[in-house]
Amino acid sequence: MLNKLLSSWSQEESPLSPTASILKWVEERNRNLVVNIRPNRLSDSNFWLYDREQGCVTNRNHSFFTIQGMQSFREGELLLEQPVIVQDEIGYLGILCKELDGVLHFLMQAKIEPGNVNKIQISPTIQATKSNFTQKHGGTRPPYLDYFLNADRHRVIVDQIQSEQSSRFYKKRNRNIILLVKEAVEVLPSHCWMTLGQLKQLMKIDNLVNMDTRTVLSCLPFSLMDGSGGQYRRYFPQRLRGTLLICRMQAIM
Repeated sequence: MLNKLLSSWSQEESPLSPTASILKWVEERNRNLVVNIRPNRLSDSNFWLYDREQGCVTNRNHSFFTIQGMQSFREGELLLEQPVIVQDEIGYLGILCKELDGVLHFLMQAKIEPGNVNKIQISPTIQATKSNFTQKHGGTRPPYLDYFLNADRHRVIVDQIQSEQSSRFYKKRNRNIILLVKEAVEVLPSHCWMTLGQLKQLMKIDNLVNMDTRTVLSCLPFSLMDGSGGQYRRYFPQRLRGTLLICRMQAIM
């Protein structure tokens, strides 16, 4: 498996989905997407409200998250006081991968988030909180969810619980998971196969590869390499070998 990951890392192009076509795909989906995103007063919402008894911002279904106040003290001295998001559930940040034409490809999603500066960014195959995939919002189930609910049917490359941004979330965690599948996978218009090498190049473009993709890929087990570098010498020229040794840091920069 390590050799397959390294081979995919070295493939900066793919005949199945050339990088130019990936950029065009993101551009077209952004162009065809019509959304209306604007700040809204809490008092204007029929769903979100301030719960005076609990002292937090919540919603009528008690789902997704609450916003509460947090204070940090040291030896009785107040060091920090701020609002914090409390989301006591574990979501999925999951990526499917499959060997196509002898090279591992990763199924990535062109996903919009309301806080993105450019609407759509390249995201994991599935990026969903528990409230999302249990349909607390009344919408549809995220595509490809069943692969991750039944992860034991596939080869698990990565499966880790990792902390969310602790400066904004209180003890929030996500399940970072990468699965290798063998069967044919239906590729929806919102998704596209790409190699690790392509993702590495796309990360150089501002606001294109989102934070969650970088977080999941940083969990890939490149650390299994021995110190001599013998297992990856065949894939990388001399100038790139030092770069690979710190790839886990690069993935989250």
